[in-house]
Amino acid sequence: MQQWIYAMGFEDLREFSIKFALPVLAGTFIAYFLLLFLFTVPWYVPYIFLLIGAGFIFVYPLLQYEKKKVNIQENIHLFITYAGTISTLDVNRSQLFTHVSAQKQFGYISMTAEKILYLAKEWNLGFAQTCRKVARFSASKIFADFLDRLAAVLDFGEDLQVFLTEEQDAVMQDYATEYKQSLENIKTLQDVFISITIALAFAMASALLLPLLMGISILVIVQYGLLAVIFVDLLLVTLIKVFIPSDQLAHKLKIKDEGSKKIQRWLYIMTPISIVLFGGLLWLNAFTFIINVTIASLPLFVVGVFAIQEENIIFKRDKAYPAFIRAIGGTIYVRGGGVTSALGAMQVHDFGVLQEMTTNLYRRLRLGSDKVMAWTYFSAETGSNLIYYFTEIFRESIYLGGHGEKIGKIISDNFTKLLSLRKLRLQLASGMRGALYGGLVGFVATVYMAAAITDVLSELFSGAILADDEVGSASALFSQVLPEIQPVDMSMVGLYIGIMVLVHAIASAYMIKLIDGGKKEAMFFDLTGMLVVGAFLSWLVPIMSAWAFGNIVMGS
Repeated sequence: MQQWIYAMGFEDLREFSIKFALPVLAGTFIAYFLLLFLFTVPWYVPYIFLLIGAGFIFVYPLLQYEKKKVNIQENIHLFITYAGTISTLDVNRSQLFTHVSAQKQFGYISMTAEKILYLAKEWNLGFAQTCRKVARFSASKIFADFLDRLAAVLDFGEDLQVFLTEEQDAVMQDYATEYKQSLENIKTLQDVFISITIALAFAMASALLLPLLMGISILVIVQYGLLAVIFVDLLLVTLIKVFIPSDQLAHKLKIKDEGSKKIQRWLYIMTPISIVLFGGLLWLNAFTFIINVTIASLPLFVVGVFAIQEENIIFKRDKAYPAFIRAIGGTIYVRGGGVTSALGAMQVHDFGVLQEMTTNLYRRLRLGSDKVMAWTYFSAETGSNLIYYFTEIFRESIYLGGHGEKIGKIISDNFTKLLSLRKLRLQLASGMRGALYGGLVGFVATVYMAAAITDVLSELFSGAILADDEVGSASALFSQVLPEIQPVDMSMVGLYIGIMVLVHAIASAYMIKLIDGGKKEAMFFDLTGMLVVGAFLSWLVPIMSAWAFGNIVMGS
């Protein structure tokens, strides 16, 4: 609990209680009494507000703690790589923390470095003692262990360059362990999601029989079912975003590579076409809602295909990067620190998918362009998020006078390790894609089958009652056993079920891109595929149900 409180920026339980817990409780009780005395609501609604308020006091600090932990886990590999390359400048402890605190892209790690620098220098606590104190409250065990080891080194006066070079393997190994654990967490969430989806489908199937047993309108059932689907999908997406460290494939720079520009152009072309197509299909009113949405989404499938092609190109560039960065680092060292001359000497070599970017970088530097922007354009043209961050580390360390060969080796080794871990994540995403498609098939088929059964039984029972009324027989018995059967509007039922399929397909496709870290536009590929599956089942299942039940009725 103390770490949760610290993650929110409070020093102790007393400050947390005064500034957070008590105001939340006060607001909760005010809402409770307002609902109780001023509004006419069901008796349980005020107590739900009390429960939410009490739970918020514990849940919100936990979410903040996990948010900080995930942020550190996402950046720890960049931090240790940067610290290792900067150490080749023979920096002292103060310069090390000054450099790290200036790297705002490291998130909470840079904030922690800034805090250590402040406490050690302004409060005269010393770097070793400050590192130990800060480590106790770190949300990440990897970072806490690193700070403890760093404190011991600072106490004994060991050389920082030697320590940080040796720490590369230790921290990256811990990072790999945590990375693999996050993949296990993803598997758990996947199993939970599939289980909830199937359970929801069977719950819907059972609930759709309630109109026959209790006289409830079937529209009420499907409306609650839609709310349940939305809640479950939002919950799973939120859990993945909050608790699972991300590993983005493409950078988010304003400077776009040619592949990203191509995707944007096609997105701008296909989106209006999809909207117009959907509007035209609604006007024609020839198909059901889900079929209309599926046909309208087909132009966006083209965008998804181009996005997947761009992802594959970026993967190839990532694979070629370690060899390039090691080569340029060694060449710079041999040539005594001349970056432009080193790049010129490397022009005789072919770096494959990176050759064009390397040539453009050399030309910009040779023409006297701004060094920072020249390297930024190089990273932007690759389209890779990892290449961007590691190139920034390389550029800064080299131009500050670091050891080129050591810098190239550190970056190359750590980059290669990250690529190995990313392969595991992609394999998991591929398996998750198959599981989500299977879950969607089970959900859609079950719900449409249940709706078809309800429609058939409703007509059967209504017909039986009308027949009894005509002949004056046991209609009274039917009316006593069965409630008044509400008419089933299958067009509205189909609309709500179609919206369920759409929401579930969007959430599933988005989750796949959250897991594999690819371009968000690539989700249109899976979204369209899932909608096609859902539309096909929405057409096939009612036909098969009508045929099966028609034979049963005729046989009886």
